[in-house]
This record gives sequence, structure tokens and C-alpha cells, in this order.
Amino acid sequence: MTTQQQEYVINTVIRRTVRTTLAAATCSTVLAAGLAACGTVQQLSAAQKVSDAFRKLGDGKSFSAKLSVDATAAQIEAFGAATGDKIGADSAAALSTVSLAVSLSADKPLKDLRSPKGADGKPADPDALLGDKALSFSYALTGKGGKSLLELRQVGGRTFAQADLAGFATLVGEDPSEVREMTADLPASVRGALAGKWVSLDAGTLQDFGKSLRGGRGAAGGKAGATPSAPPTLSPGTQENLLKSLKDVFSRDVSFEDKGKQDGKDRVTVSVPSRRLAEDLLEAFRPLVEEIPSLGKLPTTLPSDVPNRKLAMDVLLDHGSLSSVTFDLAQLDEEIAPGTSLPIKIAFGKDAPAVQAPAGATEITKADLDSLFGEISGAGRGGLGGPAEPLTDAQVKELTQGGGLTEQQVRTYSKLGLSFEDIKELAVARA
Repeated sequence: MTTQQQEYVINTVIRRTVRTTLAAATCSTVLAAGLAACGTVQQLSAAQKVSDAFRKLGDGKSFSAKLSVDATAAQIEAFGAATGDKIGADSAAALSTVSLAVSLSADKPLKDLRSPKGADGKPADPDALLGDKALSFSYALTGKGGKSLLELRQVGGRTFAQADLAGFATLVGEDPSEVREMTADLPASVRGALAGKWVSLDAGTLQDFGKSLRGGRGAAGGKAGATPSAPPTLSPGTQENLLKSLKDVFSRDVSFEDKGKQDGKDRVTVSVPSRRLAEDLLEAFRPLVEEIPSLGKLPTTLPSDVPNRKLAMDVLLDHGSLSSVTFDLAQLDEEIAPGTSLPIKIAFGKDAPAVQAPAGATEITKADLDSLFGEISGAGRGGLGGPAEPLTDAQVKELTQGGGLTEQQVRTYSKLGLSFEDIKELAVARA
């Protein structure tokens, strides 16, 4: 198996893992919120336990979640063989050690954080909450032995980053010496960040750099200083109807079963008929199309690859608090024989240590960003494979229809040398 194949396999499995696990966690969170307000939930002991556990996550001033493959290298190899994506021993061993951890901390209970409001009194872009200096967060990708491969932090409105690009290359079977050659011409601060040293970036510096990319234009390509259009919002009536529909769907389609104790913790199995739930959710969201044009036209039928079977995930509760959620990816493939599994797990924690700013971080300047942009966009070296074919207005419109990318993001990616198809994949992934 070539190193390119190893990287492809690892990335494929990681994408499946992340998307499926986050979907399961999101489903559980919405379910908990919906059932908590449902009149019958008090009669459902197992459902009440899960609902209360998710609600408690916001009671504290900090929160952590760690996503990992809860399987041995041998299990990962067997899963690859069963699905037709052969995974070599080295790749399986590497994947079994990778984890992604997310931490949040604030100076008040997380449930009390609110997205800032715009001048009209309506909620601003939800992403603006991440700019709140009261909220600190971190994302950390680690490998064997907890070795850091990539970490991002935001503390006090300032962003910090570090990466071990050579370590990541080793993880996917590449030669780390090639990484050093590829980064030799980058600014010293950027080279340091890719070699495991901390760098920092001020939000104002990033904004100035963004303005320079737009040539002084507004975010939507208009005049300088133009205010970006507000994100679409739902009318109160639509929100109420949607919430009612979701409650009805989850109350009808989702079942809970108390499985007793596991490792001293309460175990509850949450089960859903996957295809029926997807169909019901599609119908629940269909009325939103008229109010949010960016949703586009929703499909009239589900894709044929949506499994028509009951899916289950195990939720572990520790003294009423959420401990972990585990989901077996093998459930998604009806062709996999019994006995083959690839469990993925999200471990949750409350009262985690507050996210701290790292000491000794080197500041990234606008000059560094300008140099980096020039390097990867083809200044003297051809960038990412050379300049991309200019996008037509029709292509830009198509790429922004799904809501995954803004027009400015699309044009910036094009300047970086990404093709229409490359940007389309990004737009689909972020939609």
C-alpha cells in the first residue's frame, strides 16, 4: 500500500468518523432539548437521564469533548477489509492513536453565554460568539502517546496555533524531511508554527489582511466599509412550528433503553430507525426553504445509500453527568457481517482546566501573512499547482448556494490556486 493510499484511507475513515459522531452527538443534543420540553418525558426514565445529562453540560464554566476511534489496530484493519477499503497495519496503528479534543472555558456558566446582537436587536452571526473575550477555547489533534500534531487556542480574543507537520507526515507514512524542504521559503514565524512552536495572531491583523485581499472592498465585494448582510433568521412562528415538529419527530422515532451498569456508570442505549428519521426530519425542515433561500431546493427523496435499519448508540452517565457517547460505524453498512465493528467515541468532561494562553508565542504580523499568501499563491514557485482558472460569475453563484462558503471565501480560495472542483468539495463539506 503506497503512502498516498495510506493517507487517503486515513483521511476517508477520519471523515466518516467525525461526520458520523458529530451527527450522533448533534442528534442527541437536539433530542435532549426537545424531549425536555415534552410532556411525556417525565414518564420515560432512560430518556430523562439522557436529557438531564446533556442539559448539565452548560451548567459549568468549562467543558471538554474528546473524539477518538475506540478500537484496536486489528479491528480497524478488519473493518477496512469488510468495507473494501484495505487498511494496512501501519495505517491502522496510526489511526487507533489519533484523537481530537475540544475544550471551552468562560468566566461564567457556558449556558449563560449569548451570541451578540446586531444594531437591529436581532442575534448576530453565531460565529461572532467565538470572538467573545469571555470565552476561551482550544482544538487539539494528537497522535501516539498524546503527542500534539495540531492545536489552536483562542484566549482573550487572541488566536494561538502550533503544528507538528513532520509528525503528521510520519503519521500518514510520508518522509518528514520533505516537509522541511517544502516549508523552507516560508516566513520564519510560520516555519516555527509548523515545527511545533507557538505563534499568536491578533484579530485586527487578520481583518487587515482580509481587507488587503479584497483590495479594500467590503466583505461582499462592495465599497470599503460596507456592512456584510445579516445571516437569515426565522420568523417566531416558523421557529415555533419547527421546534414542535422536531419534538414530534424525536418523540415518535427515538427510543431509549436502560441497560444497567457498565464500568460503574449508567448505560442507556438510544435507538433510531435511520431512514424513517431522516425522512421525517426532511419533512420538518422543508418549510424553511421559503424563508432561507440559501438552503436551495431540498431533495424530494433520500439518497439510496441512507441505511434502512435501526441504528443505536450507547450513552454512559456518571452520577447523572454525561460521560461518553459511543457509535459503531459498522451499523452504516448493511453488507458488513456480524462481528466486525469500528466503534467511535466522544468522551465528555465538565470542570476541565480553563484554556490558557501559551507562553513565549511569536506574533504573526501582516507582513508574514502577505509573504505566506504570495508564496502559496504562486509567487515564484507556482503555488498550489499554479494559478487556477478564473471563476465565472455563474460558478461563484453555484459555490455559494449551499451556504457553506461566502463569495469572499470562494474568491480567496480561487486566488490561492484552488480549482472550481476543489472549492466545490470545500463548500459541500462546510454546508
